[in-house]
Amino acid sequence: MNVLFLTIGQIPDLHTPSVHIDLIRELRKSGHEVSVLCTREKRLGLPTELSEEDGVKILRLRIGNLTKCSMIEKGINTVLIEGQFKRAIRKYFGADRYDLVIYNTPPITLAGAVKYAKRKFRCRSYLILKDIFPQNAVDIGIMSTSGISGLLYKLFRRKEIQLYSASDRIGCMSRANKEYLLRHNPYLEEKNVEIFPNAVFSDTLSHRRKKDRSLLEKYGIAADRPVFIYGGNLGKPQGLEFFAEALKGISDKIDCSFVIAGSGTEKEKFFKAVNGLKNVYPINYLPYEEYENLCASCDVGLVMLDYRFTIPNYPSRILSYMENAMPVLACTDPNTDVKELVEEEAVCGKWCPSNDVDAFAESVRWFAENTDKFTELGGNGRKYFEENFVADKNIEKLEKFINERRA
Repeated sequence: MNVLFLTIGQIPDLHTPSVHIDLIRELRKSGHEVSVLCTREKRLGLPTELSEEDGVKILRLRIGNLTKCSMIEKGINTVLIEGQFKRAIRKYFGADRYDLVIYNTPPITLAGAVKYAKRKFRCRSYLILKDIFPQNAVDIGIMSTSGISGLLYKLFRRKEIQLYSASDRIGCMSRANKEYLLRHNPYLEEKNVEIFPNAVFSDTLSHRRKKDRSLLEKYGIAADRPVFIYGGNLGKPQGLEFFAEALKGISDKIDCSFVIAGSGTEKEKFFKAVNGLKNVYPINYLPYEEYENLCASCDVGLVMLDYRFTIPNYPSRILSYMENAMPVLACTDPNTDVKELVEEEAVCGKWCPSNDVDAFAESVRWFAENTDKFTELGGNGRKYFEENFVADKNIEKLEKFINERRA
């Protein structure tokens, strides 16, 4: 089949692993033709560019800034994306033929571009639902459903409904994610909603990273004790105020190390809050390979989510931990089914609520006192990962979806 993939994600090349790139590579490996429309933010100073890489046609479209800018600038540019994508499809892909257009959230403002592609190519559409906006913004206080902010919420909620309605099939991250979507959008038919989790390129499974404790010494991290790592976004969704409070309560009481590696809107504030804490090691953003090697050399992976979330988030960061056969400590709201994943399905670690400092300390202490269980828990996670989070299974779902129409 011929696939057009739309994403606001930036794709520097097709060899840096990410959930978007891995899906594209898996599609090509399976023999499908793939075209990609991705973005380049204005601040990078690069023009719109069309190229072909590894048999994939890629358009890198220059758009306004979405990161490292004010909320107002981001909001305006997010709304403008719909028209920019529509024009780009017409100009750069208009002479092509496609069976399927795939796109993901964020953003929720692509409905017009999706409808245009469906009409022009007479193709089907597939939404990969990675987050549920604007409700996630309401949950953590970034947006309100009333007052002036409420007008913005209503605008984005209409855009959200338009996007869902334009989608022939919606793929959700998890079971709880699917149930939430159907419960709050009763106009959707259950048969058109399925589970489509984040997944990695199948060829990467044979490349296991080795645990190298000398990397910990390179960063001055005490390696003679269990080492916990949190890697990824350091923003409001992670509930960093609680995380900082929890670390303050245990940094000099439990014999373990905490590595925090990432970037985000709350990074500076968070790093300042944990500055000087014993056994806590904040590290600025690392290149992908360097971070993954460091991660594989630690013992326990941390997942953090704000307790106020009513939507069931499913953090992609957990895949890296499971791929590296690391036990997981998930500290989240009770609405996500990460708890069930970690403690019941994969049996690869522990869960605690992200509003209970004592529960966090108790969980950390359990890991510190049960290092002999790390191999078993990590092995369980790796096995579950291989069975459930490899992209070839998602390709089978896309092929089945297209074949339904042809039958």
